[in-house]
Amino acid sequence: MNFLSCLLVFLATAAAAAVSDLLKHDARSGTASISGTNFGYYYTFSAEDGDAVTYTNLDDSDYSIQWKENSGYFIGGKGWNPGSAESVFSTPQVFIASPDGTSSSSIYGWSTDPLVEYRIVESLASAIDPVLGLTLQGTVNSDGSVYNIYKSQRVNATSIMGTSTFSQYWSIRQSARTNGFVTIANHFNAWATVGMPLGELGYQIVATEGHGGSGSVEVYIGSKPAGPPTQLTSGRVQCVAEYGQCGGQGYTGATCCVTDTTCVVSNQFFSHCMA
Repeated sequence: MNFLSCLLVFLATAAAAAVSDLLKHDARSGTASISGTNFGYYYTFSAEDGDAVTYTNLDDSDYSIQWKENSGYFIGGKGWNPGSAESVFSTPQVFIASPDGTSSSSIYGWSTDPLVEYRIVESLASAIDPVLGLTLQGTVNSDGSVYNIYKSQRVNATSIMGTSTFSQYWSIRQSARTNGFVTIANHFNAWATVGMPLGELGYQIVATEGHGGSGSVEVYIGSKPAGPPTQLTSGRVQCVAEYGQCGGQGYTGATCCVTDTTCVVSNQFFSHCMA
């Protein structure tokens, strides 16, 4: 996971040295130093150098991370366990990126049966090569941008099921951003269409990943899924059609919109899907 660099564990072979940092760090995602619940949200955090990176749970869904120069790889964030296909709103309220662009943000999670590690990458560290070690599967247009869809594989790497061989799914946004709605179901559906289905969802977080450098971030996560996660049927999720209701006070239906549309808030009682 070239956020890729994020998820791969360090491989001691010369071949591994040629793989992007993101890919090398991917495997570490399953070996969090700390995890648990806070204000009802699941959180997890892992760092190569615990003395250089500080993860802090704030009120409600907020969290912050501060990291020092040459801190090495880390990943942390808050979300849900299990995850879902519901839309998520994320706002890094305070963001001071390192000059060399060594931090990334994404929706990050796992599924089992099949065992998959996935990322919907909203902002990719400039130091990361998102192509090395990945296979392009197609694209999906969602939330105002085209995302490139990639697939890769980890062999005998750390996962939520222990040391395993598993697939990695990627949606990498072409026009990077640091906040906004992420219509997760659009990506789940697009992945299924190109033969990349998910199984039972494990944990899912709005993640910050660092690849060195220094900086800080404070993140607010909104639109917490209500009730059980959306059920997947053959890897697909039923989303709301254009102009249909997708949110509002007292609304209990689906909150994801079909591809090329976004859930737009009209008032506190009504939100609808618009292109």
